[in-house]
Amino acid sequence: MEPHSRRGSLHGTLSITKLKSSRPCTLRDATGHDDPPRSNRRALQRTLKIARTQILVATAVALLIAWPVAAQETADSLGSTKVMEEIGADTDPTKPVAFSLRDEFARLNATTSVNSLIFRVDRLFLEGLGVQGPARGILARLDIPVNTFSNPSTTETGLGDVYMQALVAPRIQGNFVMAGGTGLVLPTASSTKLGRGKWIASPAIAPIWLFPREGVAYIKIQDWFSFAGQSNRPKVHYLTVTGLILRRISKQWWLLLDTESNTDWLNEGHTWYKSGLLLGIMFSNRVGLSVKGEIPFGQYRPGDWTIKTSLFLTRF
Repeated sequence: MEPHSRRGSLHGTLSITKLKSSRPCTLRDATGHDDPPRSNRRALQRTLKIARTQILVATAVALLIAWPVAAQETADSLGSTKVMEEIGADTDPTKPVAFSLRDEFARLNATTSVNSLIFRVDRLFLEGLGVQGPARGILARLDIPVNTFSNPSTTETGLGDVYMQALVAPRIQGNFVMAGGTGLVLPTASSTKLGRGKWIASPAIAPIWLFPREGVAYIKIQDWFSFAGQSNRPKVHYLTVTGLILRRISKQWWLLLDTESNTDWLNEGHTWYKSGLLLGIMFSNRVGLSVKGEIPFGQYRPGDWTIKTSLFLTRF
C-alpha cells in the first residue's frame, strides 16, 4: 500500500461586449458564443495536459510490452517448473501469497521520514466460480501496516490504515488476462500522523500480459476517493496509472521495472511520478525475497526516495 497525494491563442474575430448588469465583460467569438472564463480555460488546459502525459506514459509502456509479447511463443502453462511459476509472486497481482512481511522506508525530506512494516495475507474465495485465469476465483488481500513517522520534533509509531482488496482476473485470450476489482482503505490509524482518517475506495482495472516461462507485464489504472471518515481530515481523490514489467533473468532471480503517475484531482490536477527497480530471488518453490528502490520526480513529488524489502511465502 502506498497511497500518496501531492502537486493558446484565440482564433476568429473577437469583440468585447459590455453587459447592462454588473457582471464583467465576456469575450465573444465570431459565432456570438461566450468564451468560458479564463480560470475554466486554464483548468481545462491543465486537465488536457495531464491526460496527454498519462496517455504517453501508458503508450510507452505498451510499446515496451509489445516487443516481448510478439516474440514469445504461445504456451499452455505459465512455466515449465514450479519455481518459474512462483517467481515474482509478491509483485504479481494475480498470484496469492500465504503471507509476506514488507518494510518500506520513505525519506520525505532531509529531516522527515516514514517507515511502514506491512503484514500481507492473500486468500482465494469462490474458487468454484471456475474463472479461467491465474487466480481461479476471487483473490482477496489484506495489508496491516505498522507505521513510524519521524521528524526533529517527534517520533510516533502505531497502527496505520488497513488496506483490503478483492479482484478477479479472467483469462481473455491466450496469455492475456484482464484483472478488475476494488480496494478499500480503512481509517484504523492510531494517530493523525500515521493515516488519513478517511474511508477510501479504490476501484482498479489492469490489462495483464503473461510471458510463458519469462514473467508478466501490466498497466493498472486505479482511482482513490474518500467517501466517509473524520470530518476534520482532508478529503481524498487521486488517480494512479502504473506500468510494470517483470522478467525472469535466471531460474531463481527476477527483475522488475515500473513507473507510476499520481494525479490529485482535489489540487488542480497536480501530478507527480515515481519509477522503481526491483531485484528478487526465490530461495525455494515457495519462499522469496525482493528489494526495490523508488525515486519520485516532478514538481509535486512528495519525497526524495523509498526503499522496500519484502520476504514472502507463496500459497502454492
